[in-house]
Amino acid sequence: MISSVVFSSAFHKKLQANVKKSYRDFIDDLRADFENGFNTDTVSPEFLEQLDDIVHDESFDHYSPIKFYWLNLVDNLIYVIQMHEELLSAEDASDEELEELGETEDELFSFWNESDLAEQFINLMKEDKAVLEASDHLVPLLENQIIAFYVLHINKYLQQFDDALVYQIVPEIGEGEIGLYLGDNHHQVEFKPKPDGFPALALTSVDFDENEIKIESGNKDLKYKMSKIKPSIKKEDLELFVLPQCKEGLKNHEQFVKNINKALDRIKKYAPHLYTTFKSFTHTIVPVNEEGIVSYSMQSLPGYSSINLFNRDQIDLMDDLLHENGHHYLNTYLNFQELINEDDDKIYYSPWRKALRPVRGIYHATFTFYWALELFVNLNKSNAAEFTKEEKVKTKTRLVEEYLMLEYCQQDLKHAFKYKKINKDGWKLIQDIYVLINSYKKLAAETLAELKTLDKDKHIHLTDLANHLMNMRETYNNK
Repeated sequence: MISSVVFSSAFHKKLQANVKKSYRDFIDDLRADFENGFNTDTVSPEFLEQLDDIVHDESFDHYSPIKFYWLNLVDNLIYVIQMHEELLSAEDASDEELEELGETEDELFSFWNESDLAEQFINLMKEDKAVLEASDHLVPLLENQIIAFYVLHINKYLQQFDDALVYQIVPEIGEGEIGLYLGDNHHQVEFKPKPDGFPALALTSVDFDENEIKIESGNKDLKYKMSKIKPSIKKEDLELFVLPQCKEGLKNHEQFVKNINKALDRIKKYAPHLYTTFKSFTHTIVPVNEEGIVSYSMQSLPGYSSINLFNRDQIDLMDDLLHENGHHYLNTYLNFQELINEDDDKIYYSPWRKALRPVRGIYHATFTFYWALELFVNLNKSNAAEFTKEEKVKTKTRLVEEYLMLEYCQQDLKHAFKYKKINKDGWKLIQDIYVLINSYKKLAAETLAELKTLDKDKHIHLTDLANHLMNMRETYNNK
C-alpha cells in the first residue's frame, strides 16, 4: 500500500489552503494600496478608478480559479507599471543604473513577446518603435481585458456600455468559435451566429438577471442567452466539466465524455492513489484539436486542462489526464511559494525535449512525467484481462521509458540543488518523488527483460534510449 504524503488528500487541501491565503493577501494589499491613494501615469485615470471599485467587490473575498486568473492579469499589469516607472527614471541615472535599465527593457520586451498580445507587439516593433513606446500602445489593451474579464466572469450586476468594451476570448477556459463559458460555473453562451470581430468581442451589455449579453456585430447588437450547464461527469466523489471550444469538439462531446469516464474508472480501479490526486487538482477539461498539441495547462488557471482528445488512445488519455494534473499539483505549490531559483542557464539535457534546458524545465518535467511512471507501474502490476496485448506492451514500454528518463535527471537535480538553483523546499518535494522513482529500479529492469520476448522492436528502442542517455551523461556530466 502506497502511503506517501504526495498522494494524501489532506496534504492536497493544505497546499490549496496556502494558495487561498496567498490570494486573499494579494487582494487585501490591492485594497490597501488604493485606500492609501495609489497612483501611476502608466495607466489611464479612468481605469484606475474602475479598478479601485472592482477590487472592493465583496465577491473577491472568496477564492476561485477564475478570480485567481483575473488577479494574475492585474499582477501582470503591476509588473508592467513597475518596469515603465524604472525606465522613465533614466534621465539622471548613472552608468551602472543605465546597465540595470537595459536589463529592465529586456524584461519588458520578453513580457510582451511571450504574452497574448505578442503579435501586436511585434508589429509595433517592426514600425521602429522603442520597447517602452510599443508597451505604451499595448497597456490600454491589457486594461481593457482586465475590465472585460471581470464584467463577464466575476461581476453579477447589469453592465451597459455606450462605447463597446472589447474582450479577447480565453481558449484555455473553453472559449472558442462556438461560444463562451462564463465564470466558475461555466454558464454557456452559444454563438448563433458568431459575431463579427471574433476572437475579439465588442460587449455592449451584460445582464445576469436576464441571463443575456449583447455583442456589437456590424452595425447592430446581437443578443445571446446564457444557460446553466451541468457537469459532464458526475461521480460520487468527483464533478468534472468537459467544455468543447470548436464544432468538431461539440460533435464529439458525448464520445469524449465516455472516453474520459472510462479512463478515470481505470485509474481509480488500478491506481486509486492517482485518482485521489487527480480529483484534488482537476475540475475542467477543454478538448483541443490542434496538430502537434498533446496537452497543456496554465499556472494562472488552476484546474483547467487543455487536452487533445481527437487522436489519442485510452492509454494516452490516462497519461494525459494525470500529466496535466501533475502540472496543477506543482503549480499549486508555485502559486504560494518558490521552489527553484530560476535562471536562463541551459545546462541540463532534457530526455523528453532532447535539448538543453534551464533548471525550471528539468524540475517541472521530472515532477510532471513522474505521474506517467506511477500510472504505468500500477497498470503493469494489474495484468488485467481488459487490456489488449498491444496495450500491455505499450504500458510496459512506457514504464521503462519514463523510468530511464527520470533516473537520468536525478544527477542534474542534485547538481542544481548543490548550486542553489533549487531551494530547500523544492529539494524536499523532488526528493519525495525520487524515493518513489528509485523504488521501481528492479521492476524497470525486469520489464525491459520481459519485452525482449514480447516485442523485440520495443526492446531495441529502449536499449537504444538507455545507450543514448549514457552518451548524454558523458557529454553533460553535471556533478
